[in-house]
Amino acid sequence: MKWALFMGGLFLLALGSSMMITADLGVSTWDVLHLGLARHTPISVGTIILLVGLLLVLCKYILDRIRPQFGTLVNAVFVGVFMNLILDHHWLPQLDGIALNIAWLILGIFVIGMGAGLYVAIGYGAGPRDGLTLALADRFNTSVRMMRTWMELTACLIGWVLGGPVFFGTVLSIFLIGPFFQFWLEQFRRLVSVIDRAKVAA
Repeated sequence: MKWALFMGGLFLLALGSSMMITADLGVSTWDVLHLGLARHTPISVGTIILLVGLLLVLCKYILDRIRPQFGTLVNAVFVGVFMNLILDHHWLPQLDGIALNIAWLILGIFVIGMGAGLYVAIGYGAGPRDGLTLALADRFNTSVRMMRTWMELTACLIGWVLGGPVFFGTVLSIFLIGPFFQFWLEQFRRLVSVIDRAKVAA
């Protein structure tokens, strides 16, 4: 049950990111990097996400020598796999008009927050970026918030230089993903608590 929810969270994360891409009004900071890299390679954006995720997991392991949790590896692989499925098979509509695309963009950010809240609430392993953030913050003796900010800005800057799409959707994602994530994390933690109590009772 919890593994199904974990995978559902990863799918929602991929779905929300794909919605932002199809809205064509700017993407989240890391997707700026992913799309920038994809412009210069024959590799699909989903596969780029998979490779970057595994590289970040490797970097974390080099820093702290702590073996990654299985859920972290699943996260690194399947978000990219799901995005390939969604984008390559054109599961999402192309909307006409700025108002519809803005609404689609915001809905995508909302879905990203939902997916992140779900997989984090399950607790099967931090995402590749989260784990590396913690390792770097510990190595350089700085706050997690400061290190994550630097990582996000660095990814966005490199992606922008490579031609990744930076627009107002990128700014919206910076301000909205956090609140949406926090809201859904609280809801899904309650759900996980109910599931765990039911399992103990059984």
